Amino acid sequence: MEILQLSEKILAERYRIIGKLGQGGVGITYAAVDLNSNQKVALKALSLRLTTEWKKIELFEREAKTLSGLNHPGIPRYIDYFQVDTSQDRCFYIAQQLAPGKSLAQLIENGWKPNEAQVRHIAYQLLEILAYLQSLLPATIHRDIKPQNIILQKNGRVFLVDFGAVQNTYHHTVTGGSTVVGTYGYMAPEQFRGKAVLSTDLYGLGTTLLFLLTQKFPSDLPRHKLKVKFRDRVSISPEFADWLEKIIEPAIEDRFHSAKNALSALRGEQPSGINPEKMFKISPQSRITLIDAKRWLFIKIYPNRLPSKLKSFFQFIHLSYKVLLPFSLILGFFVSLGEIGRQSSSTYGLFKYAVADWLYKLFEPFFFISIQAVIIFTVFYALMFLCRCLCRIASRLFTKPIQITPQDIQRVKLSGIHLPLLKKSMTFCLIRAKSRNYCFGLFLPQAEKEWLVGELNDCLSKLT
Repeated sequence: MEILQLSEKILAERYRIIGKLGQGGVGITYAAVDLNSNQKVALKALSLRLTTEWKKIELFEREAKTLSGLNHPGIPRYIDYFQVDTSQDRCFYIAQQLAPGKSLAQLIENGWKPNEAQVRHIAYQLLEILAYLQSLLPATIHRDIKPQNIILQKNGRVFLVDFGAVQNTYHHTVTGGSTVVGTYGYMAPEQFRGKAVLSTDLYGLGTTLLFLLTQKFPSDLPRHKLKVKFRDRVSISPEFADWLEKIIEPAIEDRFHSAKNALSALRGEQPSGINPEKMFKISPQSRITLIDAKRWLFIKIYPNRLPSKLKSFFQFIHLSYKVLLPFSLILGFFVSLGEIGRQSSSTYGLFKYAVADWLYKLFEPFFFISIQAVIIFTVFYALMFLCRCLCRIASRLFTKPIQITPQDIQRVKLSGIHLPLLKKSMTFCLIRAKSRNYCFGLFLPQAEKEWLVGELNDCLSKLT
């Protein structure tokens, strides 16, 4: 990469290097001019020859892919991704809009001492950027929030830059990646274990704000049980101090669950001490209810539903029973009325007798048919009720709840099984613990299984 130190070098017949902006863990960033638009851009470069780890190339490509899908005014606009080959090297480049201004680290180094209002304004903007990243599918985690990666313009506008450590929740959950990335002092404790959740970026934001308020690196501040002690070193309102306390909690479950929650609390829309994460979660097809109560997780899997044809049959019986019973009572009333009229009529009441006899003969066949139908449907109803009671008894007798401590769980995943008689393969949920394996959900729909495994992994990442 030394060759790029020279100014006025033109790359890809489009970008002219005009200076060096900085150097990070993944590459070097240069200021350049886009000859097509005559606008200044930032060129992040990575040399294959000087790269000692393939992981850096993977992170660089992931950064380019992530940036190409982002669209937020607080994130410099992605322009291009290209490579340049020479006889001695291959260099990869990411071209972005050049964020005007200086990093927070540079401003503090130059003597800037922001007050609470200015720090709050920066926090608002960064939380809005993080809320946007977390709203994506899958959610994007920056993993390296620090003063060097936050650019502040003179008008107070904030930019978040350097997505070289970016991670998404899908990649983290499915592959179980364990690469430790970030900057010491600004890294959340879970990052040292290679984990990253939505609130990981919030910890980096909180320590960055402390750096602005105290003018000291977070690693230089006193700690008690991993928690930074800062109240005696800042002059801010108690409400803002409480908010900062929560956003830098070492334990994931004690922190704000997401940027949206943290932003809402900072605006005073909810108390900082309450984590408003949604405790009740329903699966896509409403077969599973998951209750996340901090360190305890309760899962209710409802029994398999009846096949649609059998369910329709039972619904037909239920509807027919509701119609036939009152109809039989009405028919019985008219038949009884006709029989009484026939028996009480005399010879001088011939017309009255004829009417009663007609009434009896008209309704009598329908009455006996309806009575037989009611008896049949009553038997079906009794059988249905008996089956339901037996199923509930069997469920309580033979279905025992799974009780596992989070520390014993090693892995949660979908596993496959081949059924020779059905000549097909099916998947089931597998919890691999230290003592034994737990298998369940074989007959759940595939979407329900995938949802449950994803939610379990997400909850476990919060508990560890």
